[in-house]
Order: sequence, then structure tokens, then C-alpha cells
Amino acid sequence: MRELTSEEILCLQYAGMTSMQIISQKYDDWDFAEAFESYIDKAEEIMAIQQERGVETITFQDEAFPQSLKKIGADCPAMIHCLGDLSLFNPNEKRIAIIGARAASSVGNQKAYELGKKYAEEGCVIVSGLALGCDTSAHKGCLDAYGRTIAVVASGLNIVHPKENEPLQERILENGGLIISEHPFGIKANPSRLVARNRLQAALSNAVILAECPEQSGSMHTMRFARKYHKQCFVVSYPKYSDINAGNELLINKNLAQSI
Repeated sequence: MRELTSEEILCLQYAGMTSMQIISQKYDDWDFAEAFESYIDKAEEIMAIQQERGVETITFQDEAFPQSLKKIGADCPAMIHCLGDLSLFNPNEKRIAIIGARAASSVGNQKAYELGKKYAEEGCVIVSGLALGCDTSAHKGCLDAYGRTIAVVASGLNIVHPKENEPLQERILENGGLIISEHPFGIKANPSRLVARNRLQAALSNAVILAECPEQSGSMHTMRFARKYHKQCFVVSYPKYSDINAGNELLINKNLAQSI
């Protein structure tokens, strides 16, 4: 089984093939040739532009590809696109994901900030998703402790989503952090990509901590992925519960995460 170039993998993705099909090479020569002929010019152009802008693309075949992503089997991306310090993928680093709702309460945001700061001070790499609310608070807590943080995003790295967090992304990179995506330049975030992004946050981390979310939230998907990948799962407990932190209460009551 020969290695595929990043341009070839991108051609297959443009042709609609899943990461699992690409990784296992479950397609015939005709499918490959047709995808290559149809998309190679576009793929080569995108990869060249990304390289010019400092993006490093790592495929599942590369030694630098995170082992923690390879371990998730059929959920593993065929390649990831990265801006920043790749040493944060080092298996010796302890990575803690701190997550929560975009529309979190002031208390939930403060919890996310405090957790980001606390674990950064202990030398952990903080993983989150660059979203508004708890993600932003966790990244900022980490940065205020002079820590390093990974933001996993659901768009190509030429697009900051949400736009309001462009200064935060710049601060992450200026302070030795890392921004990663499984999507190439030009791809916009959408609901399905945001859910898929959550699996990468869980996979990259040793533990996942939920600061605050309602029962219906993308953060609940992240916690589900964390359980699937046998990660340590923690959830902030509150003296009183309401709709805004009902996800926390549910996970505690069903013994799906350890309360902190």
C-alpha cells in the first residue's frame, strides 16, 4: 500500500470519500484516477497557498501525526492542517480539554476561565474549540497563566470562526499555541463540522472537563466522544441547576462523568 501525498488525499476528500475510505484505501483505481483528474489542480493550488501562509499539513501516514488521533480508529481524520507549535502533540504532554456552552452564564464562564488557568499553571496544555463562551474563557485563563493552548476549529485555517475571536487566535499563536483543523482553506464551519470537531478535542486530550452547558449542546457531543475514547470525564457541579447547566446535572445523575 503506497503512501498518498497530501494533494492526493485532498483530491479524494473533494471527491466525497470519507477519511476511513482514504486511510484504508477502500476505493478502486478508477475512483482514484477520476478524483485525481477532476481535482488535482484545485488541490495543488490550495496546498501551495496553505504552505505560503505557514500552515503545516500532516497526513495519517506521517510520523508527526498525533498518535492520540490514530487511536480513535474509524473516527481518525485522514489529515490535519496546523498553525503553530506542533510539539504540543507530543505524547508526553498532558492535555486537558475544557469545554462548555457558547451562551454560558457568567458563573459558567468564570469556571471555564479558572479551570484553564489552574491546569495551565500545573503545566497542562489546554484544549478547546475557540467558540464564544466557555471555550473563549478556557483559552484566556490558560493564556493569562502563560500556558499553551490548542484550539480545534471546524473551518479552514484561512477563516476564523467566530470572527470575533480573531484577536484570541492571534494571541494563542503568539504565545506558543496551536490551531488545528481537519479542513483545508476555503471550508466554512457548519453544524455537522462543529460536531465532528468535538471528537478531535476529546481524542487529543487525556481528560475532558465540562464547565457548563444545557442538555442540548455541542458540549454533550464532546462528552460522548470522550466516553467512547475512554478518556477521563469530569463535570463542574453547581449548588443549583437550571436549563443553562442541566447538561452538568444530567451527566452527574447518570454517573457519566465525575463531578468536581
